[in-house]
Amino acid sequence: MSSVQIRESNVESSPMVFGGQPTIKYVTINHPTPQPVAAEGSGNASDRRENAFKEVLKLHCKYLDREGDLSIQGVNVCKDEIPVVHPSITQIPFFEGKSAPKEERYQPSDKLSELAKNQREEPKRIQFDELLKKNGDSSFISIIGYPGSGKSVLSKRLARSYTWPHHICWHRKFMDMNYRDKLTIEELIFKKAFPGLDDDTSAQAFNWLVENDDKATLIFDGFDQAEFELKGNSPKENYQTPMHVRDIMASLCSKHFLPNCRLIFTSRPHSMIFVPKSLRPSSTLLLGDLAPADMKKLFVAYTGTKSDEIWTKLNNNAPHLVPLCHNPLMLQMIISSQFHPSKRIGDATTLTRVFATVVENLRRSENLRYQEDFNELVLKLSQVAYNATKNGTVVITTKQLRKYGLDPSTVQDIVIQLFAHDGATNSRVFDGDCRLYFCHQTFQEFFAAFYIVYQMLVKDFKALLKKLFKDNWSVVRRFLSGLLLDLGPLPDSDAENLETKKEIFVETLHQRLAKISSKHVKNIDDEALTDKLFDLYACVGEGKDSSIATKAAEHFPSRLHLPQPMNSNLVPGFCFVMKHVTKQFYSLSLSHCSLDANSFHEIASVIKEMKPGQVRYY
Repeated sequence: MSSVQIRESNVESSPMVFGGQPTIKYVTINHPTPQPVAAEGSGNASDRRENAFKEVLKLHCKYLDREGDLSIQGVNVCKDEIPVVHPSITQIPFFEGKSAPKEERYQPSDKLSELAKNQREEPKRIQFDELLKKNGDSSFISIIGYPGSGKSVLSKRLARSYTWPHHICWHRKFMDMNYRDKLTIEELIFKKAFPGLDDDTSAQAFNWLVENDDKATLIFDGFDQAEFELKGNSPKENYQTPMHVRDIMASLCSKHFLPNCRLIFTSRPHSMIFVPKSLRPSSTLLLGDLAPADMKKLFVAYTGTKSDEIWTKLNNNAPHLVPLCHNPLMLQMIISSQFHPSKRIGDATTLTRVFATVVENLRRSENLRYQEDFNELVLKLSQVAYNATKNGTVVITTKQLRKYGLDPSTVQDIVIQLFAHDGATNSRVFDGDCRLYFCHQTFQEFFAAFYIVYQMLVKDFKALLKKLFKDNWSVVRRFLSGLLLDLGPLPDSDAENLETKKEIFVETLHQRLAKISSKHVKNIDDEALTDKLFDLYACVGEGKDSSIATKAAEHFPSRLHLPQPMNSNLVPGFCFVMKHVTKQFYSLSLSHCSLDANSFHEIASVIKEMKPGQVRYY
């Protein structure tokens, strides 16, 4: 099996005007002017500095080519044959009305799209090429996006797209930075990136950057992985003063350092929220889904000669999975599950089956370095995921991994992003504690459900059910339904305990359906109740159990408005329940639900099969 990597672009562009209005204007006239680093040597000073910078730029190009992008095992394709596509990019007023959490909190992955939905202004669409344009309105940009949306890939493409001599770009990862020692900004940007770089070349190159900062863009990828918080007051030091990384970053954000240089951070959204107001970006861009045409280009590239076969199979058997393909990482996972179906799991027609199949594919991966029993690894990892979800975080530390006998270098072969130290490859880990994330948050939710189903004691399961039907467990609950009701026992699992959990879960599910349906009848316009009802339908659909759907259909409201807008992930569960409705209902409102064509077709097909007069209005 081989890894799939999205090829980087080689766009060349000169600086142009970047549109958009800033939310924060920086005032730097009271700052003392930092002094460049002094460097010894003979010859024309300007030429020496430019030549030194060019030498460092060559090392930077090698750095960009050094690391591969996150990928899923199991799809055999040459990376050079993968077309370059970009996710949708919108300019949004991200910080308005947002409070600053004390730490990055876990939110269910099916709720993440609400960020764009809840913006008070109409988002402004931005093309990739526009990111290369520069003026004062874009002096500091944050590019935010959720797991798998392509933040790191986009940041590398940007770095490669800036070309000498029009404009240059410097790319570094927060995960690679030295957080313990004080260092100068020159050491942070140059010396720590290339430990073998001689002092004179580094100093000369940095002096060129200081003198030509209007020609430069600094991209720092993965602010959510930084082990520090930005403070409101940046120290007014000069370039030669050793400082902690957080202070260097604050000086860059406040424009005390390199005032004419454009700064770009990439991050998960909720890590950017607690940036102090005085240091916030002038423009915030949100990465969304791939456009339909771009998604299809990648789909065809990944599936090759089988593209028509797999596309038809996916649309016929699991049309509700098609919208998920617009996330670059989810696209690879779904294709992997279609390319390599598991005999034990069957066709990957639900989200649970997709993730279970991907895990099965990882078990068969030739590149897996874990030498112990794979089942043991999955069980340990699932306990880590459950504890993180229970504690309301998406952050996992090496200390927590080692508590369960896991090593970061082995779990990175499964589903966790690994953070390395300066100059290290992704197969090495620095000493001490560091932060890790699941490569896609939905993996954390899948493994949390895996722990609940296959490891948790029945008495603890009963206690958990009191919390399990709250919103923050929505995706875990859906996976739990799929594992309990659809996939059932694994080899060597306790079938008797699973059956007990299934009975308890189904009884609780029916009680919740009856309660929420009854409330909905009395409050038909209550959006919160509608969301809860459709979330329960999603659980029923993930379980694929007709007897449970028949029972759920007994509580189907006589009047029903679809959520506004409706997440396409909710459609299959809703349709699965509606297929089992035998009573007449007065109205089914599809207005303002923003359904895509596939979702509308799926609902319309169910309505078409109903008895004449069963639905009086829709």
